Amino acid sequence: MNFYSKEEAGHMLCRYHNLDGAEALCGKKGVEKIMQRIHSIQYDPLNVVARNADLVLQARVKDYRESILCDLLYKEHKLIDGFDKEMCIYNAKDFSRFQFVRNEYEKHALPALKYRNQTGVPDILDDVRDFVEKHGKTGTKDIAIGEVRESRWGHKKLSSAALDYLFNTGILTVADKRGTQKYFDLTERVLDSEDLFCEPDMTIEEFLEWYIERRIQSVGFLWNKSGGAWQGRFINENKLRSSTLQTLVEKNRLEEIRVEGIKETFYLSKEFKEYRKEQAAGSYVRFIAPLDNIMWDRQMLEVLFGFAYRWEVYTPAAKRKYGYYVLPVLYNGQFIARFEAEPICRAGQFMIKNWWWEPKVKPNDEMREMIVNEMARFAEFLQTDNSEKNITKLGV
Repeated sequence: MNFYSKEEAGHMLCRYHNLDGAEALCGKKGVEKIMQRIHSIQYDPLNVVARNADLVLQARVKDYRESILCDLLYKEHKLIDGFDKEMCIYNAKDFSRFQFVRNEYEKHALPALKYRNQTGVPDILDDVRDFVEKHGKTGTKDIAIGEVRESRWGHKKLSSAALDYLFNTGILTVADKRGTQKYFDLTERVLDSEDLFCEPDMTIEEFLEWYIERRIQSVGFLWNKSGGAWQGRFINENKLRSSTLQTLVEKNRLEEIRVEGIKETFYLSKEFKEYRKEQAAGSYVRFIAPLDNIMWDRQMLEVLFGFAYRWEVYTPAAKRKYGYYVLPVLYNGQFIARFEAEPICRAGQFMIKNWWWEPKVKPNDEMREMIVNEMARFAEFLQTDNSEKNITKLGV
């Protein structure tokens, strides 16, 4: 079993995700390559400076623009919206394998519909599907079938709840999106047949092995402790996950490693080995998304990097330690700061509202210069101006 220092493990993780920029991942080809490696990124509709998925990709891919992800999702259909950890964006070639997850959703759907006072949904599924088949791309505003009633949670129109049900069971997929408004179409009309019917004879055991190995690849390496990185059907069950991890180790598909000062064993995929020896091309700074893959397990993040992070979006303002939408700042494999930006729609430019250095960080001239350069690069990604006041937040 290989042993690593925390610093080595942190650098390997950053190298794996290309946060150090050592690989020349650029534009659409760069997005496709990184998605083949990490498989899935979390979607969240909040757009303060940019949405989470775009923030994840801009940190890894040079010259990334939001239009690239939109094209891959809704024009080329190489990527797809779907439930994985949470609502995620993943490679379309994985769609058929997620049938196991969709089947589980269907098993538990009726109690959820009952709780939401939407028990009439199953009665209109055929009608809603027929409507979409006839009219093509359909949003919730385009269809009104069934009753409109008060609901404890979610849609008030039964037809809107039915669209979601058909999406979650794979009959429909998100064929287009305008802002956060989803437009559904029949999955069979959107995806290539090879993505629809890949490995139809896969057993549940084969799926679990694939799914757990894939989740580890989404992060880089993981320990076997319940947390954000193990969210999702099946793999959040500790006993099932533990036995599958052991099977993957025995099959030599996963390797066990140890990190100094941490008693838990970490698991990594064999594909990870090439990133253990590679070095960063030079100094770098990256602004990291709150729901970035390396942030999925915040306890693991804290013990590896010494960086405690809490997403305070749902924390009442008076109880927040930092701010509403705060981005961590990564410098040469260390988290050195975090900042809150003014909403772009209000400020009209990239403007930092608050900047917090980590307690043990002693900023130097090189660090400040790299941060200033990243501010400019980040504003270019946002396609907006970089406020002249931003540099003053660093204490320069």
